[in-house]
Amino acid sequence: MKKFTAKVLSLVLSSALVISSFATVAATAAAKSLTGVISGTNQDAIYLVNGGTANTADLTDFLLDSGSDFRFETADHQSVSDEKISAIAHVSGDSLVSLKVDSSTDTATLKLKSSSVSGKEVISVLYEGGYTDEDGNDYTVKARSNLTVYVYDKDQIVFGEYDSGFSAKEPGTGFSDFETFAQTANYTKALGIYKAKPGSDSALAVYEAADLTTATAGITDKNAYSFSMTGSDVHVSVADTTSAFTQSPVAVVGKNLSAETHLYTQDANTTNVSITVKKLVSDGSTYKASSSSGDSYTLKTKIEKKTDAATLLPGSKVFTIKRTDGKTMLTGDANPGTSNVTDSEVVFPQGTTRVSVGESTNVKKISGYVGDLQIGGGKVGSVDIKSGTVEVTDGTVGDVKTSGAPFTTDGDAVLVSGGKVGNIDVTEETLDSDSNVTVNAGTTGTIHADGTVTVSANDSDTPVVTGKITAQDILMYSKESKITCAGVQSGADGSITLSGDNTNVNAIDLDFRETTVYVGDDREAFTGKIPAPSNAKNGMLYTQNEDTSATVSGSVTVDTISLDSDTVLTFDGMVTADTIEGDGTMRIAAGNLYVTGSVYNVTLKLTDKTFAAGTTVFKAASDAVDVDDFNTFGFTLEKTTGTAIDTFKVASLSFAGIAINKDSSSIAKGYSETFTAAAYPAGTSLPAGARVVWELDGGSSDVFELTSSDASATVTVNSIDPVFSSENKTTLTAVLYDADGYEMDDYGTAKCDITAVAVPTAVSDTNAALSVEKGSSYIMKVTASATPSVTAGTSGVFTVAPVSQNGNEYLYRLSAVGSVGSATGIYLNGNKIFVATVKGIAFTSDTTMDVSVNGSYTFKITSAVAPTVTVGSPSFQLSYVSKSGNDYLYKITSAGAAGSAAGIYVNGTRIFVATVKGTPFTSDTTMDLTVHGSYTFRITSAAAPSVTVGSPVFSLAYAGKSGNDYLYKITSAGAAGSAAGIYVNGTRIFVAAVG
Repeated sequence: MKKFTAKVLSLVLSSALVISSFATVAATAAAKSLTGVISGTNQDAIYLVNGGTANTADLTDFLLDSGSDFRFETADHQSVSDEKISAIAHVSGDSLVSLKVDSSTDTATLKLKSSSVSGKEVISVLYEGGYTDEDGNDYTVKARSNLTVYVYDKDQIVFGEYDSGFSAKEPGTGFSDFETFAQTANYTKALGIYKAKPGSDSALAVYEAADLTTATAGITDKNAYSFSMTGSDVHVSVADTTSAFTQSPVAVVGKNLSAETHLYTQDANTTNVSITVKKLVSDGSTYKASSSSGDSYTLKTKIEKKTDAATLLPGSKVFTIKRTDGKTMLTGDANPGTSNVTDSEVVFPQGTTRVSVGESTNVKKISGYVGDLQIGGGKVGSVDIKSGTVEVTDGTVGDVKTSGAPFTTDGDAVLVSGGKVGNIDVTEETLDSDSNVTVNAGTTGTIHADGTVTVSANDSDTPVVTGKITAQDILMYSKESKITCAGVQSGADGSITLSGDNTNVNAIDLDFRETTVYVGDDREAFTGKIPAPSNAKNGMLYTQNEDTSATVSGSVTVDTISLDSDTVLTFDGMVTADTIEGDGTMRIAAGNLYVTGSVYNVTLKLTDKTFAAGTTVFKAASDAVDVDDFNTFGFTLEKTTGTAIDTFKVASLSFAGIAINKDSSSIAKGYSETFTAAAYPAGTSLPAGARVVWELDGGSSDVFELTSSDASATVTVNSIDPVFSSENKTTLTAVLYDADGYEMDDYGTAKCDITAVAVPTAVSDTNAALSVEKGSSYIMKVTASATPSVTAGTSGVFTVAPVSQNGNEYLYRLSAVGSVGSATGIYLNGNKIFVATVKGIAFTSDTTMDVSVNGSYTFKITSAVAPTVTVGSPSFQLSYVSKSGNDYLYKITSAGAAGSAAGIYVNGTRIFVATVKGTPFTSDTTMDLTVHGSYTFRITSAAAPSVTVGSPVFSLAYAGKSGNDYLYKITSAGAAGSAAGIYVNGTRIFVAAVG
């Protein structure tokens, strides 16, 4: 078993430093100091031995010079040179070591604090190095990572996996953890039992095989050890004499040894196993096993439910796991034997070429060497292989980890074409070119690879859902169905390619790499939204394919934006870029762009509904950009120069084409939406005689229906294509034609991407007009599959602010800030859903907090005039109770299912939310009573009520049901005068006393 704990911890801490370092960088740049990261280590643990002639170890040589995996970088992954160790700090565990640094040689030496104390300590190692940036500025870079220090006593016993090269191990390194025994009959395992020795000139650990005997006294060699083991089904041949010894004994597992074959005929039982090795002490002229606990070393392991395929089916290279007679059975191609491996780990031998896992099977784990592992169904708890390829077409598979090499050189280490798979890690492949994953269908957890991850939704019946993907190159193509990815992160300088019309990525992190995000590719355009890449200052956004039209959601700082011919890239946030180039179109709001380098040929179009001469369009570093570097759409620019920043403003407007009131929309089945076209920019006019012609491009005519008249068009969604998602997408296009019927192709056309959905993608709990008192606020809830956009149509009337998110439920606060009587439309994802009006204070309520109602609830409204009281949903029925002066009483009665809720509104303002508590019911008995013998009562409820008795003085029995009437009988069981409460759905309805 490989030991990853310390390495993983160090990488986690290093990653945390990436996040924490930014503020430090900004604050200390003047001091020429940077915080860096340790992104790779040669060693994550060091093993020392006390009691030798030397009590030190060269830490510089051990950590920096003992391999090629050490990587010290700046936060944005620039290499650091002249690395050295400058300090250590105690993190946890025992206090075992100190550090001395020779400044003349930059050598760091680790020193044991005691010659007799053993234990474990975690230290933080502080590294220092140099970095020179592109401008020639020199920096001192510091970073830290954790190192685990193990200190052994001289001649201490060390257990681990058997390593035939133990005597030549790199000093200071350790052994892989001892793996458990398989229960397969005649399975053999060498026992790694070593004694630790200090090096001849350092405290770094070296190892010798321990001399073992089962004798406990009369032993002639004081350097030997006494060996014992518990576990009746593990058999070890160790010398039992006082003068002959065994090194690295081999254990054999099994039950019932055959006298003829000398083989075990039955698998072992799963059980705990303990191996104990004791030092020897003098006993006259010989030696005996020490009784001191400090001289005894015990390994606690076990026989697990694990099958060793090589032992069970010798000679086989092709294995099959299939369900037979209700059991999961293992078979091989060179042996007639079979084994029940239900809920068992199966270990396959080196040389295996194929393992097939069939439907309805159930194995705990697959490990070893698998060749081509094909999982076509069933349940596999986890996969952790030393070599091979994992292919999943169906079933449920836990975490998958691969190492070594895939079955096919330069092929995929993991291929998922269906089913559900946990986290995938292929970073331990020997070559990065083999560290590849492809997902064509199904669901996966996180994916970590050093090579390429390809997500291509090829199955129209099966969408692809993945966790966060980290790799050098990532390709995502929603060919036949939807892709939903939690996020992508660049693992090295590389590329991220997004294409298709149904590729959905929640986050893009370039991690300061020189990585290009390709939006669309040569084969397929991309349409839709992408999140603004974070940590992208060294990266590039590059649109490809003439049909690509994408929106970058959020603010971004990026090195280069490159737009291929006819592509359109829209930004809805702030953009800072060094270079903007290409023949495509960049759409952005006025004032949201800053250019630090250059601009070449890109068409710049503003997304603002209105703008005028004098509007600031963008800013740039001084002398970086000229007024004619952009091809402007519908306006000209004038430049105001500044000392450090130049400002570019609208100089004049001219008609450039038409614009549709929306860029994209989702329409639910059975719904329609009307779109309008107008001259662009606003304030200009259509040419004389020009008219607007509407058309739909793409999608199915069975799904979409278009009706139009002059400058407006209505799109209706009549159905949903259940097979091909591409048929549920279309583009609404508005084109100008002249009076003679010819297209006016000198002017720009307008497009709106439309998606048909089965149900509305965002649903508000408020869809009717409401009024909110000035200075007060209203909370609305939106249930949506993605973060919705809630806006007010008119500024200065209501402010809209997000409050919280719980799953797919989003709460927004609407605050009335305008004058009394002012109103505005509230828009959800661009669609007006209701009108909100600011009103004066006209009433007070005795209930302003949300309540849970079991049955009914009465509340009071104080108002100079009769208020208008309404309930937002049929979960409650409202009734007027009475009036006294200016006080009006109203009662709400539960009418919905338990947990359903409704807003209670006064004059259009929601004053509280009422939730149905428990199942609504009525009882024919609500008064306390005395029972002589037994009593039957009736509960009327739409669902079966929960009826209980508060104490054992009465027994309860169900007596029958008729419609919504449920009968129950209580019978006296206690002493006269004793009593019990009778409860329905947790509410006491009456008390019964024993007569």
